[in-house]
Amino acid sequence: MNITIYIVEDHQLVSDAWMSLLKQIKDFTIVGRTDNAEDALRDIIELVPDIVLMDINIVGGSGIEVTSKISELLLRTRVIGLSIHDDIAFVKYFFLNGASGYLSKNTSKKELELAIREVYRGETFVSKDIKDKQFFNTIDSDTELPQKELTIKEIEIIKLIAQGFKYQEIADKLSISKRTVDAHRSNILKKLNVPNAAQLSTYAKNKGYT
Repeated sequence: MNITIYIVEDHQLVSDAWMSLLKQIKDFTIVGRTDNAEDALRDIIELVPDIVLMDINIVGGSGIEVTSKISELLLRTRVIGLSIHDDIAFVKYFFLNGASGYLSKNTSKKELELAIREVYRGETFVSKDIKDKQFFNTIDSDTELPQKELTIKEIEIIKLIAQGFKYQEIADKLSISKRTVDAHRSNILKKLNVPNAAQLSTYAKNKGYT
């Protein structure tokens, strides 16, 4: 048995670490890697790897969007999401868009290997730390997010706020209007019970959205 793996990760050090870990496992073969959405989709369609390790935040797009396209085009290829985020919105939407596994980036080599093997066999895998928070039980396409949980778009906006982008810059990056960004910001403040954008930025940094 030989399991082929493609890595999509926009941080070189993280990508190198995954490469180093996985190359130590004799029946794992890394067939490619990239840091951006366009190359990822092109390469994955061409190479048809067994497993894709997919970061959520990648250059030129979203890992969730790429995962959705992979699930539509390549029934054989399975995606495992890896992220620093354990927010329920990320976990839920990754699965609803075709992922077969989800790991936090502090996962161990043993858990990463186990996830790849189980997903390769057609099973679903969620890392232990996320299961412990009972996120997996919420993955149901008919279940709406509770009122105070953030949507993917709202989390994307928080991340950009934490990185210091101005609202017009955020609108340009997300291809939406500044008015839409303002509306999202207002909703975020209400959901999180945060009084202003300055404290929202502090919240975002504390949550690791940088």
